[in-house]
Amino acid sequence: MVWAAQCVQSIANGQQTNVITNSAAQPTCQVQLGVVADNTNRFIVTAYVPYELAAINDPDEKTWMAAEDIAQTTPNANLLSN
Repeated sequence: MVWAAQCVQSIANGQQTNVITNSAAQPTCQVQLGVVADNTNRFIVTAYVPYELAAINDPDEKTWMAAEDIAQTTPNANLLSN
């Protein structure tokens, strides 16, 4: 999941999404490092992925297939190699 989220963050390349009306926009995808309340190191993943509403309700498709492209680009090369 972390790798996939980092790929989405790379693809989004600074894109922002208006999440709350009359508030500042947020990054479309963001992967952060943090220490949480139980004092453990965690990846913190936030993503706002657009989807097609009609596809969500299609009985012949998987829910994740309703996701739409965020951008027409590829992730940074360092994410595509070992």
